[in-house]
Amino acid sequence: MPIPGLNDLVRTAIRLHPAPGVPGPDESHFGGPLLWPSDEPWPECPVTWPPDPDASDDAWTGGHPLDEPVPAMVAAAQFFRDDFPELPFPEGTDVLQILFCPMGHDSPHHQGPAVRLVWRDSGEVRDIADEPPAPENAEAAYVPDPCVFEPCSIDELPRLCDFPAETRAALGIPEGSGDDPEGWPELDQYSKIGGWTAWDATDRHELGCRECGAELRQTIALASEEHEVGCGCEVAEGEAAGWSFRRQGVLNVFTCPADVTHPFKIRID
Repeated sequence: MPIPGLNDLVRTAIRLHPAPGVPGPDESHFGGPLLWPSDEPWPECPVTWPPDPDASDDAWTGGHPLDEPVPAMVAAAQFFRDDFPELPFPEGTDVLQILFCPMGHDSPHHQGPAVRLVWRDSGEVRDIADEPPAPENAEAAYVPDPCVFEPCSIDELPRLCDFPAETRAALGIPEGSGDDPEGWPELDQYSKIGGWTAWDATDRHELGCRECGAELRQTIALASEEHEVGCGCEVAEGEAAGWSFRRQGVLNVFTCPADVTHPFKIRID
């Protein structure tokens, strides 16, 4: 007998399989040079008081004191539409750039780098800016090493906390149970586009869009470690990007499915 909603739970994820490399500004990568226009100021940390609306929703508390210099952000990742059409690029854009403030930020839901997303039209970039050096007191865990990608596509099923109520009932899972069904496929640590959140260390919480109320959806996961679980690709495990988030966790970026330019949220798990 079919289980209600089970097929709807399958999501395709693009595993990135980062590997050490020397990417250029016109390539998708972790930690390499960005296609950043020379006539556009390099971004500084958006987490100040009062909070900058372009910062992620979660990291504004614990911002920089007003009497200290605001640090320049560092290039964390870049994704081109030609490489990853699965990303929800807004109309007129074909590249997503992710930047970190390489300092720690604390809030009730986020302990890690402040994050900025930039959706850009690569055709409008003429001269490319050089990235400024990372601040002297930057946390090494938030300054990634250059990596290239060896992507592959996999299908994922969620953890129990993301099951609809009717699916729980059909599987005979009692209300309040926190354990996945026996034999349920494992979600582990790896960098990816799309898919589901593993929720290994924290609970799913407060992922509604501040702008429109829609349920935010995982868009990108950046992992401290790359575990090869259920993939079948011949790529070595490791810590290719060199970054490390809280408890060697995964930095998950959630965006609004109604409008990706609405405020986003970060969860490190």
